[in-house]
Amino acid sequence: MSDPVLRLSAVAHVFLGREVVSKLDLAIARSEVVALVGPSGCGKSTLVHLAAGLLVPRSGRITRAYARHGMVFQEPRLMPWADALENIAFAARLAGQGRAQARQAARAAAERVHFAAEDLGKFPVELSGGMRQRIAIARALVAKPDFLYFDEPFTALDVALKRRMQDLVIAASAAASLGALFVTHDLAEAARIAHRIAVMHPTGQGIAGLRAVPGTPGHRTETEIFDLTRHWQAEDPLFRHIHDVDERRIA
Repeated sequence: MSDPVLRLSAVAHVFLGREVVSKLDLAIARSEVVALVGPSGCGKSTLVHLAAGLLVPRSGRITRAYARHGMVFQEPRLMPWADALENIAFAARLAGQGRAQARQAARAAAERVHFAAEDLGKFPVELSGGMRQRIAIARALVAKPDFLYFDEPFTALDVALKRRMQDLVIAASAAASLGALFVTHDLAEAARIAHRIAVMHPTGQGIAGLRAVPGTPGHRTETEIFDLTRHWQAEDPLFRHIHDVDERRIA
């Protein structure tokens, strides 16, 4: 691997006196999308929040070689008092752009995610779930980041809409050569969008292993994805516990 754009080395984190993740080692190359999978409660969200700087690790080192990142959460987290355009432009304003420039950038970002211009004046309550998630992706893209974090962003969407959102992620990453860390509980989603898959240890003790995904994101057929995920689940012991649930450790 060339010099990674993100590296976690021996990272650990404690919540309310309990160690929720430990021994985390992960490196992501520039322009590479890594999907993070693992059983519920193993610390996937904790890992991505540590990597993005939303949490401070108890120990270990996190090296970020990118200039700016964007993030998309499971919930769109839009400001209810602002219309769609202002929700996108808000991120550009935070990045230092003036009001007019931010609004222009917001319109361009909305176009990238195929959000209709006539809907930019609507408030979040007037938008469907898919439209709100498009706004969230546009907001992550508007400041032209060179790395993206996704924390299970499409869990609540139906299959067809989820697939369209995945296509947006694939296209955005390829167009701007963005690196990304994508947390998901859906192995087929991971196989569809990622170059590599990182599997977390069931009890949060680091990355249990990594697998390269054959082919290129956006060019794998549904049959290839189905066959690959079936092979992993039936024959690869690394994926044996990814659907387990430990409610005591959910983080």
